[in-house]
Amino acid sequence: MKYAVNKAKRIYDVLIKRIVGIMAGIIIFVGISQFLDRMYVSCSDYTDYWYPVLWQQFYENEGKIDHLFLGSSHVYCDIDPQIMDQLTGVNNFNLASPSQTMNGSYYLLREADQRNQLSHVYLELYYFCNQEDLQLTDYALNWRNDDYMKWSLNKAAYMLSIGGMDQYINTLFPYTRYRKYLGDKDYIKKTFQGKKEMDFYDYQWEREWADGNGQRLICRKGYCDSTSTFENRYHFFSQRTGLNETSMGKVSEKYFRKIIEYCRKKEIPITLYVAPINDLELISTQGYDNYVTELRELAAEYDLPVYDFNLTKEEYYPIQNDSYFRDTGHLNRDGSKLFTQFFYQVVRGEEADHTKYFYDSYDEKLQALAPTIYGAYYIDYNDAGEQSRKVCVASNRDQGMEYRILITPDEGEQYMVQDFQENKEFYLPPTEDSICTIVARMKDDPKNIVQTMEIYIRGQKNAV
Repeated sequence: MKYAVNKAKRIYDVLIKRIVGIMAGIIIFVGISQFLDRMYVSCSDYTDYWYPVLWQQFYENEGKIDHLFLGSSHVYCDIDPQIMDQLTGVNNFNLASPSQTMNGSYYLLREADQRNQLSHVYLELYYFCNQEDLQLTDYALNWRNDDYMKWSLNKAAYMLSIGGMDQYINTLFPYTRYRKYLGDKDYIKKTFQGKKEMDFYDYQWEREWADGNGQRLICRKGYCDSTSTFENRYHFFSQRTGLNETSMGKVSEKYFRKIIEYCRKKEIPITLYVAPINDLELISTQGYDNYVTELRELAAEYDLPVYDFNLTKEEYYPIQNDSYFRDTGHLNRDGSKLFTQFFYQVVRGEEADHTKYFYDSYDEKLQALAPTIYGAYYIDYNDAGEQSRKVCVASNRDQGMEYRILITPDEGEQYMVQDFQENKEFYLPPTEDSICTIVARMKDDPKNIVQTMEIYIRGQKNAV
């Protein structure tokens, strides 16, 4: 009997030692991992700070959120939750992030719903985030949200949706994504110093960023308050894409449907919308009406409208003014104030009450407006080592408008690319910094100049 008791005690002692050893090993491993995160995880961009502050504010509001906004940076720049609070009388929160993918929106919705009693969900649908699922391979767009979520079954499911098991190590341990900086003392020193100087771990954000425009960024309830303005001379945009008849990728569409079906199951009303962007970007995105049609057809399967604020009529919502934008895609403080108020005016009532605010298509909107130049967009080519840059005038007329194009290099004399012609496309040296002057007139009224615009063209050598 005594032998059996002693044996049991020895087994117990061994078991306790092993448990303690395992726990100690886990604690040491977690501590080392956190230290490596401090060493290697980037803090060089404002978005690096955005995520920890966003999630800290989200969990501080746990149990209080009524209306949830999901989507890209177009949400956190364009919708001011504090204004929405005043208009709706309930608590609004932007759980939005840069280029938020549709699978990210789905798991963030679940995270918010599990911790709050949601009474409405607003899903923003920027085409670039789900076009042909291309953004899903940019794993960082999901990693940075996942990094700051609390552990749960929802977080584990989210992790598995980010590239599958092939990316699980990178998903679990953020520092492993920075392997190329292993042993790079300058990078490590810069990262440590940057986090120290910017109080990276205080989870408060009211900072000014030196972007050349005196931009001030403040995060509150997932809102980015910017005082920057989109200057006329910077209307030079890199063409990002063209949109086919079916642009949304299969995975993105799957999660789009899962979001709607989740809200239906939970009896949470959902509103689908597209935030306004500058017409320069939309015109460079050839085939935008294909996306308009695609969204409407998908939403119609669930008997839902889509409010596309790129189709609004100027008499109701005059947003296409540079003073309301911080760049081609995002509104500034004045623009977000105007948009938030108009957004509420549109979505608070029945769909039939608000059709008057919108054109049926983007092309119809462009044709209804006076002839206008919005800037220029470009595509850089590299053909067998030979670089070239094709530039296209962004205007709301494909025919009937003529353009005179003058180039003034930073170093050199002004020259004319073309005198008044309907042709919109021309080529420039890709590395040349210059001022492009575009003078426009209507072909049937050659004596009157419609518009003159000067655009600063930054060559590749100075591109950020």
